[in-house]
Amino acid sequence: MPTRTFRCPHCAGTFQVESQPKEQQVNCSHCRGLVKIPAQAPVAAAAAAPGAKAKATVAAPNIRVAGAPARPNNAQQPSILEMEPDSPLQPERPTAVPTIPVLQTSLDELSIHEVLRHGRAHKVSDIHVAAGSPVMFRIARRLVQATPKALTSKQSERLSLELLNEHQEAQFRKDLDFDYMAIDDYGRYRVNVGYFDGDVGTVIRILAQRPKTLDELKLPPVVRDLTQASKGLVLLTGAASQGKTTTMTAMIDVINSTQPRHIITIEDPIEYLHSNKVGIVRQRQIGRDTKDFHSGLRAALRQNPDVISIGEMRDFETIKIALTAAETGCLVVSTLHIMSIDKIIERLLSFVPVEEEGHIRYTLADTLVGIIHQELLPARDGGKRVAAEILVVNQATKHIIRNRGTYFLRNVITTGKKHGMVAMQTSLQNLVDEGAISQETMNDVMVNYR
Repeated sequence: MPTRTFRCPHCAGTFQVESQPKEQQVNCSHCRGLVKIPAQAPVAAAAAAPGAKAKATVAAPNIRVAGAPARPNNAQQPSILEMEPDSPLQPERPTAVPTIPVLQTSLDELSIHEVLRHGRAHKVSDIHVAAGSPVMFRIARRLVQATPKALTSKQSERLSLELLNEHQEAQFRKDLDFDYMAIDDYGRYRVNVGYFDGDVGTVIRILAQRPKTLDELKLPPVVRDLTQASKGLVLLTGAASQGKTTTMTAMIDVINSTQPRHIITIEDPIEYLHSNKVGIVRQRQIGRDTKDFHSGLRAALRQNPDVISIGEMRDFETIKIALTAAETGCLVVSTLHIMSIDKIIERLLSFVPVEEEGHIRYTLADTLVGIIHQELLPARDGGKRVAAEILVVNQATKHIIRNRGTYFLRNVITTGKKHGMVAMQTSLQNLVDEGAISQETMNDVMVNYR
């Protein structure tokens, strides 16, 4: 059966389809969005009788058929989806999502457990429950409607509070916000309940049933090398929902599986449970086991740790104690929200009083071991892959940090291949060459790295 190339109207990626005499519905191989393929007359006809007129080749719009004539000069200008993908004038390209069956249960009878099962069955990352809106699922970076009608204020409140016990609900009513972990027969969920314009709503993150390993994440070998450090600071950076916690969990599991070390984690909340293997892992949850990050971190220094894992560095006190721990002989692993590695100093110093900037900069230069910066991308097979830019600290890096010249860090990464460093462009290109992501996806990401 002859094939033809079709351009997805959602993500602008191209993929091959078989020519059919009737309309088809297929999923785009890049974004998994549902695409209608128009009916196509056969491209290759049988040999015509002598003297008979040759039949014209018919091609549906937006389809390029092998052997078809080039577009004439007076043809319509290319659409926005055919423009240069990293053009500064190009608007954000919409990302398609797979179609998800809408829940048919009456909203008055709908259970949050049914919503969770439905979301997990369709590989949803997040669930949004809000008054005045249908239940929404996040998949492939977009929100998709999961109920036919919008929720009333009472329906939203009932669904949002269904997983809470009496003590948790009382705490929520007191604090107006509440974070916790929920567990059912199908897995674990990170939940935030809050008030939104006077109505109760919730956002639920669906967690994997087990943490991924470094091998499954397919990260460069240097990531495993960083777990061998005896002391210092390793940072996992990136925007929200880029897999930083997943990678940090995988690194802790490597240490726990291979080294007899005492590991203390401080999390808000605990997302993945570790069991003791070669080492000992003690997990502490904010609000349940310790008051806040800097209180838990200060206590950890008196608990004879070898490794301290901090869910997130959110304030100056936490940053200061983490650097002190790294300086005094612990390996500290933490996450930080930044857009790119060359913004690391500005981001850290944004928490620091002016009089402390010099001290923090020099301490960071002395303790930093490496940075793993991540982008979580939609894969061609419908899953996700991680592209990682990795900085391994050397003398040049220390000098740059001390002198606030972080705009030179990308040059250090580019020239540091022999030390295991990986530039984001290299990581993305490797994924494209592997066939894991599309060229369009790479172009979209690289806009932020030029």
